[in-house]
Formats: sequence, C-alpha cells, structure tokens
Amino acid sequence: MIFGCLFAIVGYASIGMANSVPVFAFGLLLTSISFSWADVPGRALMSDLLQDQKRRELALQIRYCAINIAAVSGPIIGITIGLNSQKSTFLLTSLSYVPFLLFSLFFVPAGKLVDHKDSDETSDTKMNTWQMFRVILKDNVYVVVLISSILSYLVYSQFDSVLPQYFLMLDSALAVDLVTVVLVTNALTVLVAQLYLVPYFVNTSLEKRITVGVVILAVSQLLFWSNETSSTLWWGACAFVFSVAEAILLPNLSILLDRLAPAHHRGAYLGASTLVMLGLSLGRIIGGALLEWCGKNVFFVMSLLCLCIAFLMLINDKKIKIRLTDS
Repeated sequence: MIFGCLFAIVGYASIGMANSVPVFAFGLLLTSISFSWADVPGRALMSDLLQDQKRRELALQIRYCAINIAAVSGPIIGITIGLNSQKSTFLLTSLSYVPFLLFSLFFVPAGKLVDHKDSDETSDTKMNTWQMFRVILKDNVYVVVLISSILSYLVYSQFDSVLPQYFLMLDSALAVDLVTVVLVTNALTVLVAQLYLVPYFVNTSLEKRITVGVVILAVSQLLFWSNETSSTLWWGACAFVFSVAEAILLPNLSILLDRLAPAHHRGAYLGASTLVMLGLSLGRIIGGALLEWCGKNVFFVMSLLCLCIAFLMLINDKKIKIRLTDS
C-alpha cells in the first residue's frame, strides 16, 4: 500500500507538472500501476483485520459505497478546479493520497496477521507464482465465480464507454444531455439504493443476490437495446434499472470472491480477483467493435451474456453453497 500511494502521488504530480510527452506518459504509467498496488493490499488487510464474516461483508459494502461517493464528488471537484487551473486538479489528486500514505506508514500494524490455528498450513510465501497459479486453477468453484465476475464487469463497462458513443449515433445534438442524465442518475441511485438493498438482502444467499443482480442487469441492457428515442426521462429510467443492478451485483461479487478465498492463500486469491479488471478493459474494446459492426445490437448481445452468467451461477449453486458452508 505504501508503494501504491507513493506511485500515485508521484504519478499525478508528474501529470500536473508535465511539460513534455515523456513526463506525461511516465505519470500515466505510475497512476496505472498505483491502483493494483494500493487496492489489493488494502482489501487483503481489511480481510485480515476483520475476522468476523458479517463484519467483513459489511465493510466491503461500505467500501463500495465510499468508492461511489468519491465517484460522484471527484468529477465535480475536478471540473470545478479544472475550469480555473487544469494542473491544480492533478496536484490536488496527488495530495489526496498523502493521508492514505500516512495511515499506511503509522497506523497499519507491521507484519502479517495470521490465525494461529492455520499457522502450520502452507502459506502464499512458501509457494512460487506458478505453484499458486496452479492451485487457483484447480479451484473450480473460484474459477467459475472469477469468470462470472470478469463477464459482469465486461457488461458493466458498456455503460460509460459504449453508451455515450451510442448517444452520439442516436442524436448528436442531445448526446451531452443524455450522458449527463444517465451518469447523475447512476451515481445517485447507487448511493441511495445501497442503503436499502443491504438490509433487504441480509437473509438472502450470496449466489442468489448475484443471480438477481445479473438478471436485472440483463433487463437494463434490453431496455438500452429497445430504446430508440432521445428522451432524457426514458434514458433516466433505463439508467435507474442499470444502477439497481450495479448496486446489487458488484459489491456481492467482491464479497463472494473474498469468502471463497482460503485463509492460508488469501493474498494470492485476492490478487487473482483483480483479474475482474480485464472485464473493464476488454469490455471497452469488444463493446466498441460490436457497436461499430452491429449498432445497438451490442446491448442485446450483452443481455445474452448476462443470462450466461446467471446460468453459470445457477448450475454451480450447490457447489458454491457447500464451499461457503465449509469455510
């Protein structure tokens, strides 16, 4: 986490003070690296500090809510400051990592938290990368959930990458208004919905929550596909359905991946869980290509992909339950 914070501080400061392309590229490289260096250890530390399962799940829900608060306020602050000074935006972002760095340096306990009853088991540190990779690949239940997560993020990525391009094709004059409506609706809905959805689904199993979220996500993609109007009200309603699906699906995928990670290999499993970011990266490429080749049918394809995810979860439902019970 310390190195992740340092990379972010130097990276954003480099972008803000860049006066040449190489310096700007260097800054982008460091900011890209910093995410995985700060995020994965942060989640692993959260899991280690919170041994109680319910507390850990609640912490992951709160974490996702906090990320969404930042996602809402960050662009507003960035745009406001950027209107006067574009460099100050990146310098402020750089400074925002300083409290996180200080926390990592002075308040995080040194060493690795290990449960004494598991201390004699083989840990991540005693295995090389390829051995750990083989262990994870043999864990069929975890691999299925990981693939489902990657596909879910692939569908999710269409919202902020392909949908704005589709608005330009639909009505270039109203594209900015439509993008504004769906983004604001998304941010507000996710924040509010989580307050009600967390207690509502408290007695529902993780795999069922994920299946419900995926089905609602499929419905939202069908709404995107069927809507050929440029009505801000209609697109706001579509964004609302999508946002409810996001609020249910994404936090619970993170929780399920965390629950499936064995205690003695938690670090490696949480590292593997970052492969969900492949869904975000590939989603933009695949979605853009499908939009170019088949227009709005990209959303129909995504709805079918959601149904495939739901099918994967349903056929592995019993295995997941057994695994969670054993853990």
